[in-house]
Amino acid sequence: MIPFLGIFLVGFGVLSTFQVLRAKKRIHTMVTTETLSAQELGQLHRAALEAVGAGAFRQLAEVAGVTRAAAAGPLTSQLSRTECVWFRTRITRSYETRGNGPNQLRKKSEVVSDFLSPAPFHVEDATGRTAVLPGEHLIDRAPKTHDRFEPYRPGDNPPLSGPNIPGITRNQRTLGFQQEEWAVAPGARFYARGEARDDERGELAVSAPADGSPFLMAAVSEQDLIAAEQRKHAVFRVFAWACTPAGGALLALSCALDLM
Repeated sequence: MIPFLGIFLVGFGVLSTFQVLRAKKRIHTMVTTETLSAQELGQLHRAALEAVGAGAFRQLAEVAGVTRAAAAGPLTSQLSRTECVWFRTRITRSYETRGNGPNQLRKKSEVVSDFLSPAPFHVEDATGRTAVLPGEHLIDRAPKTHDRFEPYRPGDNPPLSGPNIPGITRNQRTLGFQQEEWAVAPGARFYARGEARDDERGELAVSAPADGSPFLMAAVSEQDLIAAEQRKHAVFRVFAWACTPAGGALLALSCALDLM
């Protein structure tokens, strides 16, 4: 019992340390990146077009404002049918698996689908609009618009016409599907930190930085996102400082008891 608890505490401490470093990096990224208005980005972009031509503009920047649909119009989310500019749909299968013994049943779950809409949208401030290309990146703090468990019955189709999922087999029995959805509506407060760049046609948009630095998007203000990361940093720092030494001490105690 002691060694297992020690291993768990050390592992949780290492995970907490990773979360501390991640939060610290995200805070540093937001604090050190300049926020540019749509007008300022447009001016920089036009200067680059005149000097070099299309496809050469690169600028790490933050944009903030409210969301607006792209020219193609707003999206409709898959589960709640909410009008939005971005949505995420996650389907998790719950199932029972049978072991070797007659009563060895275990409940497990697996994510069978996790879709993030890649369509572009705009962030509007007092000076204009800036396009954002989310790609396959997560938007933090997006409101949850659907959360429902659907029991599975033999013969049912998978949710959202998904992949062929085993319902009842010799060793598995599907219990149901947890259906979750998050969506960002038009007019929602929005913050993004990424790389503003143009394509061969000279069209400007903010997307994931080519240098691998964080691409941050959130359906809250920058100040709210920084505050959330600071809280996360503080909590996981306590876990990192407490769990790692305690787990190490338990492992040392277990080794000492084995030698006695």
